[in-house]
Amino acid sequence: MINSITLERLVEYGIQAPSGHNTQPWLFSLKEGEIRIYPDFDRAMPVVDSDHHELFISLGCAAENIAIAATSMGLRPRITVMRSKEDRDYISVALKRDSTIEVDELVDAIKIRQTRRNKYEDKEVPQEELQALENSFDFRGVEVLTFVGKREMKEIKPFILSASSKQFEDRKFIEELLQWTRFSDQNAKLEGDGLRAKCLGLPSMPSFVGTTLMKHLISAKSEARRWSQLIDASAGLMLFAVTHNNITHWVRLGRAFQRFALTATKLGISHAHVNMPCEEPKIREALAYRLNLVGLTPLMLIRFGYSDTMPYSERRDVEEVIEKA
Repeated sequence: MINSITLERLVEYGIQAPSGHNTQPWLFSLKEGEIRIYPDFDRAMPVVDSDHHELFISLGCAAENIAIAATSMGLRPRITVMRSKEDRDYISVALKRDSTIEVDELVDAIKIRQTRRNKYEDKEVPQEELQALENSFDFRGVEVLTFVGKREMKEIKPFILSASSKQFEDRKFIEELLQWTRFSDQNAKLEGDGLRAKCLGLPSMPSFVGTTLMKHLISAKSEARRWSQLIDASAGLMLFAVTHNNITHWVRLGRAFQRFALTATKLGISHAHVNMPCEEPKIREALAYRLNLVGLTPLMLIRFGYSDTMPYSERRDVEEVIEKA
């Protein structure tokens, strides 16, 4: 029997997963030898993630964290995408004691991994470490394409800038971003979620000042300039794509990305999302066509390189995310 204390410890690992705007769109249900991860649609992002693919990718990241941590507790995990009698899609992480299980070497990276949205150094990633990133996962239906150096990234950059401009010209996008932006450290700690203003290149400030700034001083052009500088300073980009654009493959992509992110953490390589081209359907289609991605749907774009650490994003308490029986 696996006691509730062990299951709650595993949930603590799960909630360290990344999520869009740090919305933490998950709920956990503890069963006999099982943790179920349900989507919390109250924390969805209907503007940038209208089909919820980013939400389920985040749930896949959380599931992989739990699976990795379970190995350090002598538990063998089995992850399955399920649907309940109430037609609720969820992820089942079934756990079974196994004295022969090998501890996953990525477990120590879970609680120190972070998304670093700052500017990276002008420094290349060694070829052997690039290969380690590319080979960090093996999930059926998930592919990754790597673009290194300014020449290769130049092929992707116009799609990034176009999507960023489109989003910052959309009032609803700005309102959604404001909903999840925490303009002061105090506000971030109080809410336990969201993006710190520092992540957007802004200083800490009162919320009313930040809201005014975002609405009137930050423009599509200024964001395009900022993203251009961030991309030019990156060592490379990795584009994650799936063979089937459905929940099962979104979860697999999340699991794959989490292993990539934890491997990068162990290697001292920074990473951050550049998902805008994948969030805009028409631009996503144009990107897939330009790269000749026959039979693949690109859903996640990551930049990587080397940088200093950033302030860690807040997380809600475990008690807040576990459904009561």
